[in-house]
Amino acid sequence: MAGGTPRPTVRGWALLVSGAVLCGGGLGLGYLAPGVLGALAFPAVALAMGLAGRLPAARVGRRLTASRVRAGESVTVVLEVAADGGARSAAVAEHVTGTGEPVVLPLGPVRPVIRYELTPQRRGVVEAGPLHLVRTDPLGLARAVRAADDVPVRVLVHPRHHHLLPVPAAGGGGRDTSSASVRASEGAFAGLREHAPGDDVRQIHWRTSARRGRLMVREHADSAGTGMTVLVDDRYGPDELDVLVEAAASIVRSGPDVPVEVRTAGGARSAAAVGVTAHLDMLAEAAARPGADFPAACAGLRSAPTGRAIVLLSTTAADEDVAAAMRPLAARHTVSLVGLIGPGDDGGGGLAPPAGVRLLRAADAAGFAQRWNESRWWAR
Repeated sequence: MAGGTPRPTVRGWALLVSGAVLCGGGLGLGYLAPGVLGALAFPAVALAMGLAGRLPAARVGRRLTASRVRAGESVTVVLEVAADGGARSAAVAEHVTGTGEPVVLPLGPVRPVIRYELTPQRRGVVEAGPLHLVRTDPLGLARAVRAADDVPVRVLVHPRHHHLLPVPAAGGGGRDTSSASVRASEGAFAGLREHAPGDDVRQIHWRTSARRGRLMVREHADSAGTGMTVLVDDRYGPDELDVLVEAAASIVRSGPDVPVEVRTAGGARSAAAVGVTAHLDMLAEAAARPGADFPAACAGLRSAPTGRAIVLLSTTAADEDVAAAMRPLAARHTVSLVGLIGPGDDGGGGLAPPAGVRLLRAADAAGFAQRWNESRWWAR
């Protein structure tokens, strides 16, 4: 197939099998007419393979109108096909893989320039190509298929997002125990606290640790204090994860001037300095990591940049996971948030958030945005 050699189709193989049975049965039982009729199947398929013919090579150049789109938006793929006369009688079919089941798009006969639109409905990575040349005989008994000399292209499909009210700088509302002078001093020492899993060992204050008999770490107030750290629990399947990623994308886009660091429980990280597009790229490619250590990822928020922290997890999460998310947030100097998103309201139902931590439940990402805007959780 890959070299363009014609082969029988399913219909062609069915005709050959039927012909063999009819020919063998008829001759074996002494019936000449059925045997002759069955024997005609073999030259018929051979003729069909001759009509399909061997396909010559073709070269394809590709262009995209955009390398990144949002789920539900369209991107145009432009194909420039260089093929000789022997290939111009063939049809072309495009192989597309990515956010759903692989599909084959029939694009009609070979033309010098072919355009078509892709409209992916889910976030992820879509790969367009390679292009295949296809030619069949009029009866559909044989087909020749050849992959073009082609380099597939990738399209990053960003998650949908919803409008969120921007969160003010830490200290503009809620709990902020650092003094004004400390908040104004970039990199200033803000205090000591007990060491927790995930803390940077370089921040251990060894003299105080030796005196108290347990590890103590330094806390600093820095320029990232006006920003946010978003942790997405990526242990779930595509349906649940897509909802959490959609909420995270909404947070990333809520305040373009607010530095945001994005993390996943599986260990992916997009630093605040890389910008919104890089965050959305990471969220587009996020995949389920069922073995991720979620409690350890939450504990790592203790050493995250100062500022607000937001943990997004599914309503199917166990109470101990919700508690693991709340503990490090309660130790921060600013009001932070745990978002439980998904159908049902069982997740964390028996837990009361500690001081400085807000709990927001929603059935989907759109509901999360509505609750975010209505509650103004950072100001309560």
